[in-house]
Amino acid sequence: MNKYLILCLFAFCFTLSFAQSQVNNEKIRRFYCEVKGIEKELSSGLKIIFDFGDKASYNIWGDLSSKLKFVDENGEEIKFNSMVDAANYMVEKGWVFQQAYSSAYGSRPVIHWIFYKDANSFEVARKGILTKDEYKKLNK
Repeated sequence: MNKYLILCLFAFCFTLSFAQSQVNNEKIRRFYCEVKGIEKELSSGLKIIFDFGDKASYNIWGDLSSKLKFVDENGEEIKFNSMVDAANYMVEKGWVFQQAYSSAYGSRPVIHWIFYKDANSFEVARKGILTKDEYKKLNK
């Protein structure tokens, strides 16, 4: 009798843990962000662009839309000094570095760093990351 009770208890625990993992796996998805560094044309340094895939990053002249520039909790624009500075920002927000590669845009080299984050939704993945446009909408 004790063997059957232990076997039933083991089966119940296994089924419960399996069911819980199935529920969690359905909720969590992987989201990606590409951080691009492009040399500025008339000055030194890089133009840093964050591409979450939900909005166009450039206007028709290839410039970063001012609406897409990141701001802090006070609405002040965040200026990134380098790709490492941008990477530190992403890691601070819970994103994980996955891959790096380079390409060219015209005659200008472009550095690409890919980050990912597992979350229930895109909004949860982007939590704490605000653009100037989003900040203005929140603080009307």
